[in-house]
Amino acid sequence: MEDYLKTLKGIKRVEAPPLLYKRIQQKIQNERSDRVSLRTVYTVAASFIILLSINAFVMTQSRQTISDARNFAESLQLIADNNLYK
Repeated sequence: MEDYLKTLKGIKRVEAPPLLYKRIQQKIQNERSDRVSLRTVYTVAASFIILLSINAFVMTQSRQTISDARNFAESLQLIADNNLYK
């Protein structure tokens, strides 16, 4: 057992190349810059939700406008569509 402990006392600290730490830090920074931040993701998602909401609102309003125009045309006994051959 003493022999094993003597060999452990002979272990020396290994010295790393001088630019190794800098290269590791640079790789970590490059990986971070490839990702999109959560704030950007939430902003884009909120924009899409707002856009879809506005689109749905406009579509429902346009359907009501078309329906109102058709009712108005029928009340004046006008042709409500462009079909000339009935």
